[in-house]
Amino acid sequence: MSVRKIIITACIGFALFITVPAAGVSADDCYYCNPLLFPLAVAGAVVGTAAAIATAPFCPTCGPYYYGPPAPVYYSRPAPAYYAPGPYPHHRAWVRGHYDRYGAWVPGHWRYID
Repeated sequence: MSVRKIIITACIGFALFITVPAAGVSADDCYYCNPLLFPLAVAGAVVGTAAAIATAPFCPTCGPYYYGPPAPVYYSRPAPAYYAPGPYPHHRAWVRGHYDRYGAWVPGHWRYID
């Protein structure tokens, strides 16, 4: 391939690279298209590709990812539509065993509530 064809292909590619991102512009997009940032983007792509190629021989020896697969999702039973009332209203409460004010032990018992 001649140098002239390479230059023409590169110019067409660069023109498409410049015009395609600016073609679908809307006010909602936050796309920064500055020609001064293109060399930095190319340099970042080159460094990323070089890093991927340089570390490729070590990937089989590093084993699986550190975090592993995601945990299984726990699906609980859905809550009942309503809580049924008890068979009867409770008129008593259990009082735990305790020491009274004189220091005597009072065992646990039911206290009736009116």
